[in-house]
Amino acid sequence: MNVQEKALQGGLINMAAFLPASRVNGPGLRSVVWVQGCPRRCPGCFNQDMLEFKDKQLVPVDELACSILAESGIEGVTFSGGEPFAQAAVLAELAEFLVKHGLTIMIFTGYRYEELKGAANPDWDRMLAVTDLLVAGPYVEERRSQDYLLGSSNQELIFLTERLKNHPDMISQADNAREITIDAVGNIVVSGLG
Repeated sequence: MNVQEKALQGGLINMAAFLPASRVNGPGLRSVVWVQGCPRRCPGCFNQDMLEFKDKQLVPVDELACSILAESGIEGVTFSGGEPFAQAAVLAELAEFLVKHGLTIMIFTGYRYEELKGAANPDWDRMLAVTDLLVAGPYVEERRSQDYLLGSSNQELIFLTERLKNHPDMISQADNAREITIDAVGNIVVSGLG
């Protein structure tokens, strides 16, 4: 049994990293969940340490949901990675719960939207059904972008609902930004595109 199957059977997310509050990983104040494991392997990927399918931090869906909902002022959650669609079943479960609590869902994926829709994968369809904004497409190092939320110019912002389309950050953000966070034990986390 591979790591991903083990994580899914227990309702666990194989999480590479978690940032309780961020302003550069999508519109508004958002929690960010980076998952471990990616089959895409785009050359020049920002998150090389998140590509391998291995046990990182196995977190129960309900525990992560509680951590996110406990964060004051959060408007939504961003899934990144790794590849979120590699853990679609458990992330869809988490997203469905968070949407019921009024949060928006944004996903960074290396898949093109057409690939996701054309795959006839019920877990992927379930995750797309609760997603407000999808940043879709493989990262292409030679086409690096400075556009808001896009790592490379071939990627697309796909609004699957209207909930984030007119968010002030979507209108005012001209460039990508970076954010530096220092946690309680002194770990430094740099996130965002820039």
